[in-house]
Amino acid sequence: MCRMLGIKNFVFKKHMIIVENFFHLAKNGKIPPNNPRGHLDGWGIGWYEGTKARLYKSGNSVIKENAKFFDLVKQINETKILIIHFRKSAWKNTNIKKHSHPFKNDKLLFAHNGTIYNYDKISKYLNIDTKQRPLDSELYFLLLLYHYKKSKDLMNAYNETINFISKNCKYSSLTCLFSNGENLFAFRDYKKLSKYYTLFLANEQNSFFISSEPLGLNLGWYLLKPGHLLKV
Repeated sequence: MCRMLGIKNFVFKKHMIIVENFFHLAKNGKIPPNNPRGHLDGWGIGWYEGTKARLYKSGNSVIKENAKFFDLVKQINETKILIIHFRKSAWKNTNIKKHSHPFKNDKLLFAHNGTIYNYDKISKYLNIDTKQRPLDSELYFLLLLYHYKKSKDLMNAYNETINFISKNCKYSSLTCLFSNGENLFAFRDYKKLSKYYTLFLANEQNSFFISSEPLGLNLGWYLLKPGHLLKV
């Protein structure tokens, strides 16, 4: 469970208010019923320097590390793709850097909002040693990588990934953001809590924003329909 923000063509001076509004969701964002307030179980930022994917992750509360968060966003300054993730863990005692999002492999960045309950189905399919202890979201990403290496087509690989999980796993949501450095992809899908597992799209001039919740500024935020893979 989480709050996510993806920006295509990020410029610090233009979009800092968007980031500031999103930051408030860490404490005050929507939560599932009967859950404590806050998405404070780790955070991460993925971005690109030229064609190289960069990543910073922490297992701590982003509220407590707010200075580091905003310093990093300022240092990034401009990037073609920016993905930010605030984690609300579905698994006890997993608030460590490894389990924070986004995940990275070469040029790919990936962040997930949801829980895949029987994620051992994926680890067995990929023949992954359980000693590595990847959780559901990381296995979701590893499955995408597996199909991507086979097909070399990211959209086709994602469709294969969704098909496998839909047929073999129980989950709350497969909602996610991911990027290859050229395009920002967004997918919204859920089995429950349709008002929590949301993604909203807006744009301003040459930049696009995809967020778990609308972030104001009268940008005409549009709720993405479930089951459709968006490519920006």
